[in-house]
Amino acid sequence: MGQQESVIKLVELIKHQDAQALVEFYQQSNNSDNIAQLKYLYQQAQSDQSLYQFFQDLVSTLFEKKPIPKPLIAGINDLDKLTFFTPALSASEGFDQQNEHGNTILHALLGHSHPTPPPFNYIRSLMLFERNESLAKALACKNNQQLMPMECYLAYNPCFDTLPAHELTAALALLEAQIKQQNSQASTLVQICKHLKKSANFAKLDSNNHRILLLGAAFEYANEEVMTLVGSQ
Repeated sequence: MGQQESVIKLVELIKHQDAQALVEFYQQSNNSDNIAQLKYLYQQAQSDQSLYQFFQDLVSTLFEKKPIPKPLIAGINDLDKLTFFTPALSASEGFDQQNEHGNTILHALLGHSHPTPPPFNYIRSLMLFERNESLAKALACKNNQQLMPMECYLAYNPCFDTLPAHELTAALALLEAQIKQQNSQASTLVQICKHLKKSANFAKLDSNNHRILLLGAAFEYANEEVMTLVGSQ
């Protein structure tokens, strides 16, 4: 059965309100079909807000029976997708699941290549007000490059624009939560600085930039020391 056929079958089961058959069909489908099915559910939720909760709850039911497909982890890379999948990831403790590159959803969100700041405050709120043990664990997960999610943000995110105060506060809180579990290594700072030097927006960096401030907080360096290290790479 192809991906399109698997989605059509899923829609039929939804229309017939056969919950057990729907879950069984999802479980029996392969990863590629599951991803196509989940994309369809997400798109339907986005296009019809009156059904948003229904599709969100359905995905939570599916994830409780079968974890998030690993290839989908990198695809949850913006706030809209994260918001939709949050209940399912919370219910299945799926935030710290890693794909073939060792990346969690937090790696994908924080280190993405879109020129927009990550949803630090939203992530922090999930940690404060929801019971998300896997989310806290994900902050200390290292990928295949030996980078934790906040380190991926510091190295790869191309948006150097000033963060709003509440987002900067949230980013610092996430760093603190990471450090409580696992300290950043000094060698990682050199690795991050090399990536920053290659950024198209490198000229925007100065000692007052929040990225430099966050690097200093993560590695316990003064801003000027970080700037010197970045410049020497």
